[in-house]
Amino acid sequence: MSQMADGLRDDLKRRAQRYGEVLAAEGIAFALVQQTTDKYYLSGTVQQGFLAVAPGLDPLLFCRKGMDRAQEETPWQVRPLDRPKDLPELLRQSGFPSEGPIGCEADVLPMQLWQQMTRLFPDRALVDGGMALRQVRQVKSPFELGEMRLAAKIWRGMMDETARQIRPGLDDHLLSIAVDAHGRHLGGQGLMRTRGFNFEYFAPHTLAGPPGAVPAHFDGPTGGLGPHAAIGQGSAHVAIEPGMPILADFGVGCRGYVADGTRTFCLGELPPLLARAAAVAVDILQEAEETLRAGAPISEFFRQAVAHAEAEGLGEHFMGYGRDRVRFLGHGIGLELDELPVLTPNAQGTFEAGMVVAIEPKFVFPGVGAVGVEDSFVVRNGSPEVLTDYPRGPILLGRKG
Repeated sequence: MSQMADGLRDDLKRRAQRYGEVLAAEGIAFALVQQTTDKYYLSGTVQQGFLAVAPGLDPLLFCRKGMDRAQEETPWQVRPLDRPKDLPELLRQSGFPSEGPIGCEADVLPMQLWQQMTRLFPDRALVDGGMALRQVRQVKSPFELGEMRLAAKIWRGMMDETARQIRPGLDDHLLSIAVDAHGRHLGGQGLMRTRGFNFEYFAPHTLAGPPGAVPAHFDGPTGGLGPHAAIGQGSAHVAIEPGMPILADFGVGCRGYVADGTRTFCLGELPPLLARAAAVAVDILQEAEETLRAGAPISEFFRQAVAHAEAEGLGEHFMGYGRDRVRFLGHGIGLELDELPVLTPNAQGTFEAGMVVAIEPKFVFPGVGAVGVEDSFVVRNGSPEVLTDYPRGPILLGRKG
């Protein structure tokens, strides 16, 4: 294994220990982890199977496919699993508790697999072990933050490429392709994982003009019309014109981890209303950055942002429009694009040092377009670290004088 993988190996041990402590505190005998991202977080591999995690024991991967590869990628013992019905006996032989609740990822496990688990363990209670793991995952280690900085460096390169590519008459879909290709050349992995049901996302979103204000099917303030109703998001083959808002909204993944950010571009000058909204979005983000600290109440950030937008007379366009407005200001990121915490008015608790959040004030004007800004921050005890450090804009191109 490489030197970087050695750092991951040490981190995996700390993650498994922490998750085991949380399981013990919740009275869960052990967890069986099946979801790809959770499995990678705890084991370093995505190969198919069940990862068993119990307080006080090393995790054990019961592998159904890709066993040789799994043995190369994880520090944990890997055992073959030919038939799921053998799992209870293999767990017993391996010293896992024979009594007590079993944790499963209730938020993402399909009903068919949940029913399979109930048949495999008819005398055991199945409980949710997924939320506990999501809460563990929301605080990043120094190793994880290093990976996210790599993703953010690629994101900055993609923003530079966006500025280089924009020209009159360019199809916004071709802009997206060019920026995506550049990100892949820089080391972007292409795939980004999400957790939410039916939350499919591809990047980059380069949303030009009125179609950029069309809401997408996923729970976000923008998303765009997309190339077809079957896709329902992204660019829509719009020819870029001077004065047209172009919302460059994309995450990028590198070695599993994500950075997420948005900038507004325009050839020439934005129309006055959009220019003012873009400036207010930057002010809201700056205000959030100034108050983002460990110990700050998570729920206050959305309320503070809404109050600011309403004071500027832009409240009805903030984070969407009409019934399609969303009630959050940002979200956690990491191995997935939609991690905890979510910055909603009903969020419980306070920020912790090591959380990474993307804060995204945006304004949507039907029939015109969308503007906004988004940055990814590492929460600290003092001032946060900005991962997506880039001029907040709006970025006006090709102006005379």
